Amino acid sequence: MKKYRVAVVGGAGTWGRKYLRAYANHPACEIVALADRAKDRRQAFADQYGVETVFDTLADLLDREIPDIVSVILPTSHNPDAVIACAEAGVKVVSCEKPIAVELSQADAMIRICRERGTVFSCGSVYSGAPYLLETADWIKTGNIGELTAAAIPSGLPREVSGGGCVPLTLLQLLTGLEIEWVEGWTLPPESGWMPPVDVSSAEIDCPAYGRLGLSGDIVCDISVPPTDRSVSCPIAVTGENGQVWLTGPKPVFIQGRGAASAPVYPSFLDTPSPEDFFTRRIEWLMGAFDTGQDVADSGRGYHQALEIAIALKRSAECGHRRVSLPLADRSLRIVPHPYRLLGGDVAGWESIGYTGPPDVE
Repeated sequence: MKKYRVAVVGGAGTWGRKYLRAYANHPACEIVALADRAKDRRQAFADQYGVETVFDTLADLLDREIPDIVSVILPTSHNPDAVIACAEAGVKVVSCEKPIAVELSQADAMIRICRERGTVFSCGSVYSGAPYLLETADWIKTGNIGELTAAAIPSGLPREVSGGGCVPLTLLQLLTGLEIEWVEGWTLPPESGWMPPVDVSSAEIDCPAYGRLGLSGDIVCDISVPPTDRSVSCPIAVTGENGQVWLTGPKPVFIQGRGAASAPVYPSFLDTPSPEDFFTRRIEWLMGAFDTGQDVADSGRGYHQALEIAIALKRSAECGHRRVSLPLADRSLRIVPHPYRLLGGDVAGWESIGYTGPPDVE
């Protein structure tokens, strides 16, 4: 069996350890290195998963090894430098977690340099855990609900427009295949404890948002006001001339027909159990990207666009909710996320996001 040479940067963190475990348990993967500054915790994870080579930094790793795949699980403030360093070193597939970056120009550089160097760039890990996501996207694209006429984000963008909010924004583009051309935005005050650790203007603070998005083809997507009780759990709904789709769990809901003639349908792919370990599915997507050189569903490009949409929603809210066209001319615009996302648990404090402390070896 072919072995993919992989490395995990930040593998001793809460999310990084999940990548580490998935790679260690996959028969097609060889973990050639683990990089993390938390030395004691790092060694415990390395021992657990049989990783022989550890480093303090990504730079140290790349001086010794050029893996096939590098999963960067670092705070957002480190994403741009890490992804760009991997691409410039010749790594063929690199992934990071959301948000992709703080400043729009940083995300621009990440996309451009990966493209120039022939590096497949992926971001986020939620897609691989969404039940029947790719099957649903194909079902819509093959015309099962006809031409698209509308879309919605029923759950709104609660808590953070650029953090968790970037997920439904990327899902919208995946399910519709359309580009977002303009936004009209409203925001809510940041939740308690979610203020950034640096002095920034209100226009730059991550916060809940809602509004409207204009998609190509004159289609409008309404973003609902985030429910206070988190009772709505439907990140995307898509409407066509002959039906609707709600992307919700544990399975999507499919409706065909119009008016009184509409009825639920059950595509055959719903009979196939959805994978329980979505991190295994996630790393297999990265392995497939190494073989084909093609983007995965949760591409860096999708999260780059989501960051721009999030910034535009904030900008619209600051300017009397006026319509803001995309792409944005000012690439220095930014959103500063929650301290944990920006700096990581070892710096911001694990309790800041609700954890009791740093992760243990599982």
